[in-house]
Amino acid sequence: MNRFAIFFGIFIVLGIQACHKDKDNPPEESTKSKLEDVLTGIDSLKSFTADFKSASLAEEELSQGITVFTLSDRVLADVSVAKNNLQSTTVGIQDLPRLRAANGTNGSDFKDGSSIKDYIVKGRFSLSDLTADKKLTTLSGKTITVQVVNGIVYLNGVQVFNNPISNNSAFAVFALSSFINYGSMLALDNQALAKAAPCIPGGILTILGQNFSEKPEQNLVTLNGKNALVNAASKNKLVITIPAEATTGLLTVAVNNKTVSSLSAIPVLLPNISTVSGIQALGCQHIQGIAVDNNNTLYFTDPSNHRTLSYDASGHSVIYQPLSPPVKDINGDGKIDANDAELIITDPWAITLGNDGKIYVGGKNNEIPGIFRFSPNTPKQTEHWAGSSDLNLEGRRLNTGMSPIALLADGETILYANNFSNQQYVVNRIAGDNIMGWLYNINLLNVDPTYQQSATMLGMTKVKNVSTFYFADGTGKRIWKKDQNGLYLLAGANNNNHKPAQDGQGNAALFGSPMGIALWSDQYIVVCDNDYNNHNYSIRIVNSYGVVTTIAGGNNPTNSSKDGIGKAAQFDGVNAIAVDKDNMLYVASDDGSIRKIQFK
Repeated sequence: MNRFAIFFGIFIVLGIQACHKDKDNPPEESTKSKLEDVLTGIDSLKSFTADFKSASLAEEELSQGITVFTLSDRVLADVSVAKNNLQSTTVGIQDLPRLRAANGTNGSDFKDGSSIKDYIVKGRFSLSDLTADKKLTTLSGKTITVQVVNGIVYLNGVQVFNNPISNNSAFAVFALSSFINYGSMLALDNQALAKAAPCIPGGILTILGQNFSEKPEQNLVTLNGKNALVNAASKNKLVITIPAEATTGLLTVAVNNKTVSSLSAIPVLLPNISTVSGIQALGCQHIQGIAVDNNNTLYFTDPSNHRTLSYDASGHSVIYQPLSPPVKDINGDGKIDANDAELIITDPWAITLGNDGKIYVGGKNNEIPGIFRFSPNTPKQTEHWAGSSDLNLEGRRLNTGMSPIALLADGETILYANNFSNQQYVVNRIAGDNIMGWLYNINLLNVDPTYQQSATMLGMTKVKNVSTFYFADGTGKRIWKKDQNGLYLLAGANNNNHKPAQDGQGNAALFGSPMGIALWSDQYIVVCDNDYNNHNYSIRIVNSYGVVTTIAGGNNPTNSSKDGIGKAAQFDGVNAIAVDKDNMLYVASDDGSIRKIQFK
């Protein structure tokens, strides 16, 4: 056998082995092919998938890890209809040519001029990787900014749906609620708007979208034709206050002669005011303090009759009016009996419900102010829980002078606001057997040098499970906020000339005399404002931007009471307010009634 034959035989053998090796180990499928397989299996992505398949994407662009943000046929159809006045939004096989025509001509360009590469970013990201203010770079070289609002992720103001379509080591695929707009087109994220609603007058609405002005005053926002105050602005987000007179309707944003409207109406819940039946039959002359428990049982004080009462959802009432044992013939009938028993508590004023299930009432005993504690099932017995005739304002619970005009249960402690003139201690805290100063007049003056009063906090409330407190300052005519970072003036200003109460933001707002205060839906501060000088008794909302909005009541020179919606309702004094577990508000009035406010 010659040398040539030997080499030829070796070549044949190696070739056969190579063929077997290629058959056993076929070439690895490209990243694009894998993505096409994933997308093809999803019926709602037919149009996006067709565009993806026809796009020119090099393997080296995809193989280092990518994240794809897809647009469903429904999204494409909705945008196509909005831009081209198409009549149908039904998506099916027959609609694909229409969608393709509306969204591009070459299979890789969408209607807004963006390409498929604008929806693919460099790097493989999970949802948890998309943190606030993170910058993403697309294959087309554009930048996307991540926003996170209430746990929901947005890209340039467009929502990313939480559940990934696909997630492996090479790529991740998510769905978007709308186009990512990189141009100058003004746009709203309508799905995010739908989730943010419903709204209430004075409340806050966050609007996500694209190409807003970063200057709040350059964004004109209306809700059903009523102008809204823009509290904060960025290119992709506006925060507005719902106007007092707003009703359900379309939201419109205008910027630099460009206007866009929501696809559907934004629902606005209005305050409906009604009188709680059965309360006035109890003969209260005026109701000063009010609280409500988890069973929606109301507890309230009737200082003119020296009583504290409860009234449950079935209409059953209990009178808490303990008497001391008779010790002398008070009525002069010649004998000492039950008719000579004296009231233990006079002038019950403030009331709160403790975590221990007890009722705490601020009142007087023998003209000595203090705090009294009741068990709900023993209305004729009480405990003198705090207060004495001593002049010291800090110390032991039963050896400290106080004049509690407002009470607030804070976990295992009780806060009380004093009604002393020119006092050093505005609010004290009782923890165990000890009383200590907690908020001082000097603190208020340090925050607002224009402050001219000795504060009287007529109402207090707090955020659940958070050390954030709000105070209604009756003499200072302000609303204060206190949290772990310090004390803040939220709204209000000096009003020594007794100007009528007016809505506004921060110190542009004026109060008559803010009294009761509550936190509605753990979001908004609701304030009872008694403007006695101008006969203006109203319920007002203060949001986190310090915007004050009157939502119910108003000028009432006859001091009459009338049920109704919003400002059509009238109050004869608004002294205190409480909110139940269903977010119903209850207002204590001077005419001995309790009014209920329900947003609907």
